[in-house]
Amino acid sequence: MLDNHITQLFKDLGLGTPPPFEKDGVNKVQISTYSIDMLEKDGAIQLSAIIAHPPTKEKEEFLLTLMKANFLGQGTGGGVLGLKEDESFLTLSLSLPYEINYGAFKDAVEEFINYLEYWKTETARYETEVQTK
Repeated sequence: MLDNHITQLFKDLGLGTPPPFEKDGVNKVQISTYSIDMLEKDGAIQLSAIIAHPPTKEKEEFLLTLMKANFLGQGTGGGVLGLKEDESFLTLSLSLPYEINYGAFKDAVEEFINYLEYWKTETARYETEVQTK
């Protein structure tokens, strides 16, 4: 199902042919400036992407902001903000139902990208604000 949705999404967006799935079942889709990993896992469609490097100063305060955004998915569109295991990048992940129709899938991907943009901007703003203190 995911393969069909990705193919249709690329067609609708005029992006040509989507990349093939990798051996681990991940399809790395490039939309806008983001590389979004898409895969079917545990009966769901998983989306994940790197947003930016987290701020280096006053990191704990920034992480509290992320925790508030994650609360009930209010600041993430139902996704989850997190850090890579080595804490080198801020990430956003979203789980969609496997049975999702194409229209809802396309809308979810668009909203996911909007949240990526928002948090990229917020991370840069926070970094700038902290440096000017």
